[in-house]
Amino acid sequence: MTATSHTIYRGEYSNRYVEPYRLVGTARQLSAGSASANTALTSSISRISIRAVGADIRYSIGNSAQTASATSHFIASGERLELRVPEGANIAVIRNASTDGTLEVSELL
Repeated sequence: MTATSHTIYRGEYSNRYVEPYRLVGTARQLSAGSASANTALTSSISRISIRAVGADIRYSIGNSAQTASATSHFIASGERLELRVPEGANIAVIRNASTDGTLEVSELL
């Protein structure tokens, strides 16, 4: 049996540089209730990992204070996403239906 080597390639990276993991920064737990709630993220981060816990959640990300609504981006309960964010980002969350939930946010360095 011989060992097999694999090269991971994504168009935004050269095939000589692979970044499968990132260092974690601040962890946040954002409550998603019946009203939109905005949180300013650490100004120097460029990526976040988010996971919805306990409910489907709507979210909005931008450079200034945000307001999440029924037409904002959707993340299902139990789903995890890794997203690029602008420098100085804010994120707002609101529950998708009648059940409150939490959006777990890991800032990635």
